[in-house]
Amino acid sequence: MDEVSHSSVAFRAYVSAEDHGRANLYALIARLFAAAPDEALLSAIASAAPLSTEDDGAPLPMAWSKLIAAASAVDVDAVAEEYEQLFGGVGQARVNLHASHHLTGFMMEKPLAELRNSFATLGLSRVVSQHSTEDHIASLCEVMRILIVGLGDRAPANVATQRVFFDEHIWTWIEKLEVSICSHELANFYRVVGELAGTFFRVERVSFDVR
Repeated sequence: MDEVSHSSVAFRAYVSAEDHGRANLYALIARLFAAAPDEALLSAIASAAPLSTEDDGAPLPMAWSKLIAAASAVDVDAVAEEYEQLFGGVGQARVNLHASHHLTGFMMEKPLAELRNSFATLGLSRVVSQHSTEDHIASLCEVMRILIVGLGDRAPANVATQRVFFDEHIWTWIEKLEVSICSHELANFYRVVGELAGTFFRVERVSFDVR
């Protein structure tokens, strides 16, 4: 009888529908804070379905519905101008999107060094072409997305690892960012984005306690 050769097969770790949903929200928040949305993204948000939930009055479904409504009403040029007025100019922005600024009042301070240590521990590195530092909220959300669903050959991280990164590098300052955005007189579309982000992060913090 001929011998049968067996080759090893690598299977990707299972990621639940709930975790895919979390990762998608992190990805969307990252995209909206990385740059102003283009017409395609605004249209995609405007045509998105409400969040499926038993309580449509819960904070996150309500915040999501407000974003859908805002994306349906806003003009792409107006939102691009709003983004530039709020977040344009590294270090000179009316609303700074970097953790170090909100935690210390300055850029390139200890929180950024601590984040870089976490990146090294997790085996992550900064994209060379990226202009902002790693503590930009868009970068932090992208890291969370990778920790949740993995990337390429990289497997998803366990919940404990996700929680440590979230607690140390997002939760410590995200409410300050939300207030800065939502209280600014120039914020219109991004007031709704800020509310969604803040609401989602509060849900995340609570969910880590029950996982």
